[in-house]
Amino acid sequence: MREIRMITPAVSVIIPAYNCEEYLEEAVSSVLDQTFEDLELIIIDDCSTDGTQALMERLAGRDSRIRIYHNEENLGAAGTRNRGVMMARAKWIAFLDGDDLWEREKLEKQLDLAARIPEARLIFTGSAFIEDDGMTIAYVLHVPETVDRKALLKQNVISCSSVLIRRELMERFPMPREEGIHEDFADWLRILEEVPCAYGVDEPLLIYRRALTSKSGKKGKSARMNWKTYEYAGVKGPKKVTAMAGYTMHGFVKYGRLWWKSYRLMNGKERFRRLFFFTMDVLLLAAWIGLFAYVWFNYIHFRGVIGNRYYRWGHVALISLYGGGALALGMLFGVFRTVEETVSESVLSHIYCVLLLNVMSYVELALIGRWRFPQHVQGIIGLTAAELAVSLAWIFAVRWLYFHIYPPHEMLIIHGDEDYGYLQHQLEKETKRYVVGGTIGLSEGREKIEKEILRHDSVMLSDIPGQEREHYLKYCFEKHKRCYCQTSLEDIMVLGSKKMHVSDMTLRLFPNCGMSVEQKVIKRLLDIILSLLVLVVLSPVIIIVAIVAKTGGGSLLTSQVCLGRDGKLFKRYKFRTRQDVEQEDTFTYAQSADAAGPEDGASPDTAYTKHGRTLEAWHLDEFPQLLNVLKGDMSLVGPYPVDPATHAGVCERCPEYAWRLMFRPGITSYAMVNGKYFSLRENQLKMDLYYIENYSLLLDFKVLAATLKVVFTKQPE
Repeated sequence: MREIRMITPAVSVIIPAYNCEEYLEEAVSSVLDQTFEDLELIIIDDCSTDGTQALMERLAGRDSRIRIYHNEENLGAAGTRNRGVMMARAKWIAFLDGDDLWEREKLEKQLDLAARIPEARLIFTGSAFIEDDGMTIAYVLHVPETVDRKALLKQNVISCSSVLIRRELMERFPMPREEGIHEDFADWLRILEEVPCAYGVDEPLLIYRRALTSKSGKKGKSARMNWKTYEYAGVKGPKKVTAMAGYTMHGFVKYGRLWWKSYRLMNGKERFRRLFFFTMDVLLLAAWIGLFAYVWFNYIHFRGVIGNRYYRWGHVALISLYGGGALALGMLFGVFRTVEETVSESVLSHIYCVLLLNVMSYVELALIGRWRFPQHVQGIIGLTAAELAVSLAWIFAVRWLYFHIYPPHEMLIIHGDEDYGYLQHQLEKETKRYVVGGTIGLSEGREKIEKEILRHDSVMLSDIPGQEREHYLKYCFEKHKRCYCQTSLEDIMVLGSKKMHVSDMTLRLFPNCGMSVEQKVIKRLLDIILSLLVLVVLSPVIIIVAIVAKTGGGSLLTSQVCLGRDGKLFKRYKFRTRQDVEQEDTFTYAQSADAAGPEDGASPDTAYTKHGRTLEAWHLDEFPQLLNVLKGDMSLVGPYPVDPATHAGVCERCPEYAWRLMFRPGITSYAMVNGKYFSLRENQLKMDLYYIENYSLLLDFKVLAATLKVVFTKQPE
């Protein structure tokens, strides 16, 4: 901070300092860093017993705008502020407690308001809150544009550390030093007997430290002080009772919200989050099971329907089987991940889950009762409709509750020299989950970064060096801070490793051998069976799509030369959707070297066939790839195929991209269902490597289930 010498400053800032050595330097910095620099800072030590006085002397040596004084006796906050007013030289006075902070634009915005409204002589701002350790509480105290004495009696919205006031007012109305009252509140009430109103800047420009050891931290004592303040200010009779009732009501709302926001930052917040999801998931399953039980007892459990009479354990077994199926399919289709998905994706998850669950249940009941299709299907249809209605209500209820209980994380991005713009852009798109509250580079130093970490809800570590990442991961762990970090290829490999013990040592085993023989056989059989099943079951749809594609003219099918497992070349077939694709061997979409996915390089000038754009947007042109699966060139699930030119271009800057050729390419992929076709190549590689290192038949089923949502979610054209 450069030194500025002034004869008569525009603003005098007064800090009464009493045993605030721990916080004073940060408070002083927030004043000296103001965008409005024409100020003086008066710090008065009120007989502190810690190192406050020595710290004040060191701070005064850093900036000529600082003036320090020491009280001969303890005057208290009110007396110390009054002394500061007597020594102030500016026509505007601002107060700041030694443990609070200002945002950089605080004085500038208040003075702008004063310039616009000449009659504004008392100006205050909204507040944000932090804990003693600097941890931000996601709660803001909003303030009105104006407040008069009558309104102030109901709720004191004027925080002393937020005030900017004309000096002549403070000279005429010094703060009372009477014990047992809120001296600043009493002063504002007296001033507003003469001044029509105070003006508010509804922004959290004051950062108030929520210290439970302060006078206002004990709410019972604070209420008694408020009552005495009314008496001091001359409020009498029923008016005092009414004002106290308003104060109490506003206090319950304000501190209830503040307590709740603060609680969520404590160690128990994650436990509560898990309890919230567990409770909501149980409610959904209980509703589904309850509806099935209702249908069972009222429509099916009759000798003429099911063929037999069930008794207690029979009912328990059948209903438990239904509940187990609901849980398994719900996990497979991601039914319980409604907060992490869009509304449309979540609705599709529930539709698939409920339909498949009830089709399976109907088949089971039909086998038991020896029904002919569609005998007794009315009950299952009604059950499906009721469950989908419950699901829709559940989705919106969970999302509404979650996003109100857990507002977006104010996230700090810690970055190195690399470009972190893409990361920030992706986070800013998730407006319901994250708010990028700031960015800071490693060049700022660990001390400053650690202070910033404490002021944010969570931390995102960009692609920074391993040693720095380890340091901040440990720091966030110690401070109970939620921390995210971008994964490296090494992280992905560790996730796929196995834990083992040798004597008293814990080791990680990296087999690096790919799929086992039995996994290869099972995966290949699954590819053949499911491909044939889709071709047979959806043959009417495929025929219609083929007819539509043929109306565009030219050949029905096109092919693209792609790299298969171990770099083997093959032709990937699709229905023709573009005018400039005439011959099989010239099917080479100009894919971007940075973005992954099919046709992701299509320019706005791409000439589509008739209906080609629609077929491509809904992925209907990809049915012929099932022939590639039957031939053995592709799998249903695997890394997404790329042409040799694109592969070579990406490998030049990222040699590890070639690792994807360890697996047979797939019609769908883990990267596709998570990145929705638009992942950067490097990010696609990480997701593909995760799939390779963690391969299992269950993971394949999860990818296939997620693909159903992607297929029926129209991609941007």
